[in-house]
Amino acid sequence: MATTKGHEPTGSNTRGPLPRVIVIGNLTIDDVVHPDGTTSMGSLGGNSVYTSVAAAIWGVSVGVVARFGEDFPTFALGRLRDAGVDTDGLQAVPGPTVNNWVIYEKDGHRTWVYRTPPSRSLEVAPHPEDIPSAWLGHPDLRVVHVAAMPLLNASRIIESVRSACRRAIVALDTHEDWSSDREGLLAIARRVDVFLPSREELHTMLGYDNPEQACNELIAMGLPAVVAKCGPRGAVIATSDGLRVKIPAPDVAVVDATGAGDSFCGGLLAGLALGDDLADAARRGAATAGAALGASGSLRLLEGRAPLAAQLLRQYRGEDEPRDEVPPTKPDDYGIDVMRREIMTIPSVIHTQLTVGQSRLAELGAELRRSDTRELVFVGCGDSAFVGQAAALAFNRHTGLRTRAEHALDFARYGVRYLAEHCAAVPISFSGQVGRTIEAAHQAAAFGHRVIALTHDAESPLAAAADEVLLVDVPTLGFSPGTSSYIAMLVTLLDLAAKLGSSGPLADSRFSDQLMKLPELAAETLAMCEVPVVAAAEQLLGARVITFLGAGPNEASARFGAAKLVEGAQLLSKATNIEEWAHEDYFTTRPGDSVVVVAPSGAASDRAAEIVSELSYVGATTIVVGDQPLSAKAIHLPLPSNVPEELSPVLAALPLSQLGFHLARLSGKRSYNFPSDDAKREHYETIHRVTLGEPA
Repeated sequence: MATTKGHEPTGSNTRGPLPRVIVIGNLTIDDVVHPDGTTSMGSLGGNSVYTSVAAAIWGVSVGVVARFGEDFPTFALGRLRDAGVDTDGLQAVPGPTVNNWVIYEKDGHRTWVYRTPPSRSLEVAPHPEDIPSAWLGHPDLRVVHVAAMPLLNASRIIESVRSACRRAIVALDTHEDWSSDREGLLAIARRVDVFLPSREELHTMLGYDNPEQACNELIAMGLPAVVAKCGPRGAVIATSDGLRVKIPAPDVAVVDATGAGDSFCGGLLAGLALGDDLADAARRGAATAGAALGASGSLRLLEGRAPLAAQLLRQYRGEDEPRDEVPPTKPDDYGIDVMRREIMTIPSVIHTQLTVGQSRLAELGAELRRSDTRELVFVGCGDSAFVGQAAALAFNRHTGLRTRAEHALDFARYGVRYLAEHCAAVPISFSGQVGRTIEAAHQAAAFGHRVIALTHDAESPLAAAADEVLLVDVPTLGFSPGTSSYIAMLVTLLDLAAKLGSSGPLADSRFSDQLMKLPELAAETLAMCEVPVVAAAEQLLGARVITFLGAGPNEASARFGAAKLVEGAQLLSKATNIEEWAHEDYFTTRPGDSVVVVAPSGAASDRAAEIVSELSYVGATTIVVGDQPLSAKAIHLPLPSNVPEELSPVLAALPLSQLGFHLARLSGKRSYNFPSDDAKREHYETIHRVTLGEPA
């Protein structure tokens, strides 16, 4: 098949050293159905991705060889390169990328349903000439891995690699479809150094389910070494020189088994490249698979899970202290990847907020119910102001307390003198250092109102100005536009609303039940939007201005989305109410202008649909964030359905965060650093300066 990219021998790689490990396999787009019925739709997949990432986390230079279709999410190539994977072996070919349904059962078995014609797998299978010749010719090459692919392609690649590079270790993974040609499979397995079948594939190949016996039989048939991947039963190793080893599976909680076998292979390849013997390389493979099992997605090992893999490997080796062989790499605290990595932690951040510190939250809820408090006012600046706006509906709907959000400056200078009796102020600042929010706390106290601060820092000036403090514990990975901190504060307030209303007349079990499902819903949202959000970012790139629209709690989401573009990509963006667009912005919106409408199902959904129709009429480029697309002409960033409107801002913020990251990346931004130390100092002094004005 003709390809759109060729290779010229260059002898060098401007992105780093030539690979010591080459991974040759496939790239797919997978729709995964987990045993509990949850899904991860449109996920980047393919054995080449799982395997190369798993090898790269051990500090080994890796090159990947595969073909992809015209619909492949090309942003992933940048993610692979950022991880140190050389992508010169990836080639675009006409037509679609292979798309699969992968359905997992509770017993670990999986069913593949091919959504592209079966012949497409053959069309996009790699060929020997896809491997850059410079890779095979350099002296530091240690391992070449041939992952599952059509048998004929695997055979041709192994023959080509053996001819070009006799010193490298060649490893071969197999595939369920190879069982129809057992003799052909055995013929190529005898020509490699390490054969890596799964337990199920051994069963199919030899007709019985006994991995230890099967490995011995294959050695007797002339294979040099066999490493059988046995899932929850670990791994079995047999070699022609008499080595027999069983490696137990790592003791870890399983979130997603997709790609675990490929992750095992990647860790094993890294071990061989680093000089491990086969048994220790397999232990490294098991440790890598263990780290992968606790999260979802083909790039999950890049999300801070490498230390866990290293810890599991030390446990296998019986070591107390880490070796120096894989020095931990410290990410750039200001690099744009900080934002992406923090976005990926959000499901676990939500889980933490809903499980840690619950007794204090329950006590505050009970105490507020007993008190004479009748009204709550959320106050803050920036993201913290949006948090209060997004949370107010939940309190109004479920607690019986009149609740509203007010900007900290307006509250401190214009509103505080006129508050009704029995009102409590809730100043919100993650850092606890924001001057206007601290002023609002002082002014509320001066006028005799109760002050409940929501912050990350119990020793901050905001905490000191409050009667009581709600703490939010969120690890931040560096400097970037806030995403996980925003979600953590919002979820904390929503949880307080649930506890306040739990025994009152407005108690709603559906609200509480869906609140506890937010970690899973967040993970589902991130997976569903991973591909379409890149398409949306590519459409928005170069826009003269990007307008975000929302209503009710999701006007806060719209403001949050606009803020991520201003703070991160530093693109001109603004936010307004959905209705206000029709009254004002309609007159300045030109054909091709970009508008993002945040419209999960709720009280304003019908009006949002009308505005989307009007945007189509004027020829605007429209992106809809919601559980319904609202228009066939709009790019849809999907959210899970049947979520109460008061919880929807948590999920709506996720694709908006992803959009902010990808627009920064596509616009060429590589750091969120300030232009100078003086600029940084001036910025924070302006925000943190505390002055007490005279309220109007």
